[in-house]
Amino acid sequence: MSSFKEFMDEAEESPAKGLTSSNTSLLTIQASLALAVGSLLTPFAIPNDKKQKFSEEASNVVRDKAFISEFSDRIGEPTELETEDDFVERGSDILRGMLYDKFGIKG
Repeated sequence: MSSFKEFMDEAEESPAKGLTSSNTSLLTIQASLALAVGSLLTPFAIPNDKKQKFSEEASNVVRDKAFISEFSDRIGEPTELETEDDFVERGSDILRGMLYDKFGIKG
């Protein structure tokens, strides 16, 4: 597997199957993401239906084929001197920036 997009394509073919080197499925990750976004919004005075809608939108964005392709292109492959932790941190920073841009959040 040479890109994040290929990894996601493979994960979506069997969403209930555990992901590579993990027993966690894509469906479990998506549910956890929606729950995490919802809990992040808890302290804000936002109606529950709007929190739920935003949580679903965020979950849908990270499953969007175009978004995944752009993210995959941006992170590329780990560099020669990059540890796994460094690669994950770099990917997280890129993903956060893309989500901030997508939802108009000032960081």
